[in-house]
Parts: sequence; structure tokens; C-alpha cells
Amino acid sequence: MTVRGWRSAARVMVIALAAMGTADRAEAQFRSASAVSLSGGARMYDQGGNLAVSLRTEFPVGDLLAVEFSGSVADPVEGAARSTASVLEAQLQLPVRLGEVLTPYAGAGIGFAKTYTGQNADSRAQTVLSASVGVRAGFSRELGLVADARFRGIGGAWEGDHVDLTVGMRYQFR
Repeated sequence: MTVRGWRSAARVMVIALAAMGTADRAEAQFRSASAVSLSGGARMYDQGGNLAVSLRTEFPVGDLLAVEFSGSVADPVEGAARSTASVLEAQLQLPVRLGEVLTPYAGAGIGFAKTYTGQNADSRAQTVLSASVGVRAGFSRELGLVADARFRGIGGAWEGDHVDLTVGMRYQFR
């Protein structure tokens, strides 16, 4: 990973830690949110992949659905015809509670991505369509783990598509 990639990842982590602060401050900031998570993993293309970091916030919608807002960053892939550096998206998810510990989910969403074409000569924001599958596992009432796979299509014709595979820590507000 390049120095720029580490700087981007460090920025996301600092923002996440500042946003979380203490549990009381986090609860005040995200009053209607049910959980927040910080994840890391890989953003993969046909030409290779790079480290990706994401910050996500979940909001319940009734008893059956959740809306998740997320932001993620990764270095563009050298040699890729098209590569995505940052993604901001919203997903509607269907979680399926399997007891107190495991909650698998599936989701679909829309957002915007900053993509780079060629040798980073042309960078622009484009529409993102996404689909996800994952599982949330609770260790305690508040702390848990989340593992996620996100399939994203960039632009109208799913050009520049990629997959994010991430694992992270999750804090659930009670």
C-alpha cells in the first residue's frame, strides 16, 4: 500500500475515533442510530486490489429493515483501466436475527464514487449501485464483529465494478 493509502486509512480511523469518542458522546451524536462500525479489508478488481477502510452507521426502519450509511476509502489500483478511491453510499438492508448473537443480512444501495481512469489523469464522481451480504455477531450487549462483502457497479453499465471484503468492530447503542 502506498503512503497516500495509509494516510487515507489513517484519516478515516481518526474521524471514526473522534466521532465515537466516549460511549456517552457517541450516543448523543448518533441518537437514532442503532450501531456504528469501523471495518478494514480489501477492495478487489480483476487487475488486483488494495486495502480498504470503511465507517458505517446503521439506522432501524421499523421492525424488519435497516438503512446503513457508509463511507470507504482505498488507493486506486495501478494498471487498472478504472479504479475507485472513495465511496459514499446508502443501503437498505434486510437483517435476519438468529438468536442473540448472529444476524445475517442482505442489502442493496446507491451512492457516489470517486473513480480514476488510466494513470489517475481523469478523476470524477460517478453513481454507484451496490449489493451486500454479511453477518453481524455480538460479543456482548454493545460490542461485536461485522463481516461483509459488497459488490459495486460504477456508472450506468456496471463499468469499473469491484468487490469490497471487510471485517470490523461494531458498537451497538443500547
